[in-house]
Amino acid sequence: MLASPCAFALPSCATDTLSLSTSAPASPGDQSQIHFDVIVTNISAQSCELMGYPGVDLIGPDDPMWGPDYQLPQQAGDPQPVALAPGASATSRLTFLADAEGWVPNTIAVTLPNGPGRMETPWIAGGVPLARQDGATHPGTYIGPFQPATE
Repeated sequence: MLASPCAFALPSCATDTLSLSTSAPASPGDQSQIHFDVIVTNISAQSCELMGYPGVDLIGPDDPMWGPDYQLPQQAGDPQPVALAPGASATSRLTFLADAEGWVPNTIAVTLPNGPGRMETPWIAGGVPLARQDGATHPGTYIGPFQPATE
């Protein structure tokens, strides 16, 4: 008799089992692009899993051309499943083009892959303005896939 492998799939993380925060902004060199991490932390007593990209909308004042909501495109990549034990975190890198005369969001709204509901956190400290690129074919503003947080 052959034993069948036992695979225990973790449940998908849900908005009510996670907290949302951001890291401090950093510039990778030329100062035109700034990035920071969007961080989700498992605040439940059960492990869960994330896979893919968060949906990220920046919410702010009404832009005359684009409105108050800027939905970020996804960075090219190969998302891998991220298991989150209780207290563990995952990050998604948000990269944007800084623009001294640009638009300043108030809120970062995050939806989980394949999950209902959304979480919100304030836009980064200092209210750094960005260039809206809603119609760009190769935008310099985007969100990366979830990855395990590095301590």
